Amino acid sequence: MSIKKGEIYLANLGDVKCADIGKTRPVLVFQNNNLNRMLEDGLYSDVLIIPLSSQIKKSDFTHILRKRDALQKDSTVLCNAIKMINASRLLTKEGILTKLTAKEMKSIQDKILLVLDISLK
Repeated sequence: MSIKKGEIYLANLGDVKCADIGKTRPVLVFQNNNLNRMLEDGLYSDVLIIPLSSQIKKSDFTHILRKRDALQKDSTVLCNAIKMINASRLLTKEGILTKLTAKEMKSIQDKILLVLDISLK
């Protein structure tokens, strides 16, 4: 499996329980590409992702993506819902839905720092 940071795939996040984010939905691969190469080599089995939702919610912790490529709906990147999942849950055979630009990734990284209350000053 060859995945890269900034790519969006469908993933099976399982059954929705309580307020957890579940079902099959688009997710953003957010871990660094060194870990992604370890997935390819079978040395690592998990992937850090950020779920997307088709319910548009604007906040300090979300980033809006307009539908494009194979991403079929306008979506919200839920930066406050970072998850680690087993890489087998990524539906890579379906292909990449879209890939984020450097500017989009910078915006999301800034929101993640805000979620984690980290200042780089």
